[in-house]
Amino acid sequence: MSTFSVYSYEIQEGNRSLLYKETKEKAIDMANVIIGNLLHDGLTIIGKKNRQDQPLKSLKLTEHEGVFTWILCNVKDIAKYEGHDKIMLESHPGGYVIMDNRPDICQIAIEQNSAFDSTDKVVKYLKRAFNFHLADYGLKIIIKQKCHAHKFKELIRERIAKGDSVKKIVWDFPNPDKIKGLDATQQMKNRLEGLKILIQATNALKGKLTLSGSKKHPLSSDDEKIEDLAQIIALCAQNGYNLSYYFYNSPMVCFKSSVGASCEISYTVLFDFEQGQFSMCEDKQCFELIARLDQVRIEIADYEHEKVFDDAD
Repeated sequence: MSTFSVYSYEIQEGNRSLLYKETKEKAIDMANVIIGNLLHDGLTIIGKKNRQDQPLKSLKLTEHEGVFTWILCNVKDIAKYEGHDKIMLESHPGGYVIMDNRPDICQIAIEQNSAFDSTDKVVKYLKRAFNFHLADYGLKIIIKQKCHAHKFKELIRERIAKGDSVKKIVWDFPNPDKIKGLDATQQMKNRLEGLKILIQATNALKGKLTLSGSKKHPLSSDDEKIEDLAQIIALCAQNGYNLSYYFYNSPMVCFKSSVGASCEISYTVLFDFEQGQFSMCEDKQCFELIARLDQVRIEIADYEHEKVFDDAD
């Protein structure tokens, strides 16, 4: 069993709206295909050694149903001794990278181990590698760590339980026309379509919604009673968007300062995926790793399965 840090990624359209190869499809609409092709073609990921660029090895690249796994190796020097003589050898410790490139999921899980100083460093290398190629399509990738919605909600409820009240809520929301990889319910996507009118005129990538109250009439922040608020919290947890709660008597609480999301995935599940081994999930065959990734999304959003994934909403 190993612990993985969980991130979301989205593909954004830059200043140029380009077409994909010889087709008439916009490049942004083919974002997942482009990401998949880059990985299949052998994406070169550049790390750092002694402040110098260093190509990193990728081992065991595997893909099933839009989910990719591989072991990304770092470059480190280790000492070997022959008596009093010290000989420096090059070592290549590695950690798993899982990239869930299914449309409107776009989730990355990076193994936490001693191969790299931090998973954030791996994110930096991945972002650099993808953006080098995505620029040819007028696109760029944004990678953000997910946060647990449940922990965020607990912070809010603790403040209110201590007698404080919510003064203001500020939510940064995306322009769905400008990005690919938005992991949200159909109900939330419908809400964004309405809000999109506010940012269409400026062709912006995102907008901001501010809700203000007063001491006599504080904002209601009970997500269990306000469905739209619960949807916003889930969307921010899944996609790394920011949501801030301002209080009268205590400091602001926002997703950016919340605890980053992590999950446990066993090596057995990863090995089975590499071998193309199916498991039984709810009376049908599935890859256990993909089922686990779906469960991670539910846990992070702190939402019922039917509410998160019901496209009929």
